Amino acid sequence: MPEDVAGVSVSADPDAEEPGRPTESKVKAIFGRIAPTYDLVNILASAGLDRGWRRRTVKLARVGVDSRVLDLAAGTGDLTMAMARQGRPAEIVSTDLVPEMLKVAGKKVAAYRGPTKITLEVADAQDLRQFPDSSFNAVTVGFGVRNLPDRPANFREAHRVLKPKGRYCVLEFTRPPASAVRALYHWYLSTVVPSLGGIVSGDRDAYQYLNDSIRRFPAQQQLAAELRAAGFANVRYHDLTLGIVAVHVATK
Repeated sequence: MPEDVAGVSVSADPDAEEPGRPTESKVKAIFGRIAPTYDLVNILASAGLDRGWRRRTVKLARVGVDSRVLDLAAGTGDLTMAMARQGRPAEIVSTDLVPEMLKVAGKKVAAYRGPTKITLEVADAQDLRQFPDSSFNAVTVGFGVRNLPDRPANFREAHRVLKPKGRYCVLEFTRPPASAVRALYHWYLSTVVPSLGGIVSGDRDAYQYLNDSIRRFPAQQQLAAELRAAGFANVRYHDLTLGIVAVHVATK
């Protein structure tokens, strides 16, 4: 299933090597290895549903032709390109911690012929000091928040760089509310995704990490509470595909 990587900081937590717990070295190594086959696994594992999830995220961001957007955890650039084609903002700054992922994104940006200016930058999503306060109309992140050892730091930084009334849209795998769906989903994550990822990429361990990280991630209500604690208002979430993913929308 899709996985876009955000920047992370080294964790001193003694449990840092638990399955699914992110550390900077682990995330960079995993996604550096799978970058060349990343998009193909995403399409196969999600049966193409990931495209619709990104379209919904772009719609919820409510950008205009004069908007400036910061895309965190951009990975290979799929959410960036969906934003450019559908939202058509004036500018998108597309960031990620893993250069190998941005290299793939760069090919998509080079082929783009639309009106949006797109720039790529290596950035730590928990420390956005290169961007001034109140400099973006929208901030987005697709499938990267769960790779952050310190989510509150990212939420505070997203809040800081947003202009007043700006929106932070978080697209992420989450916990289906129906127990039957949740059981089937967890079976799929633990068996099908690692096997498929291993066949296509040759790196089963990387996709086992993705399974573990999804299962460690908090439920929708908890993530909404974390966003409120960071200072966001009007926080709400939209479950998609029976709740296997959700888009959280928070306003500065």
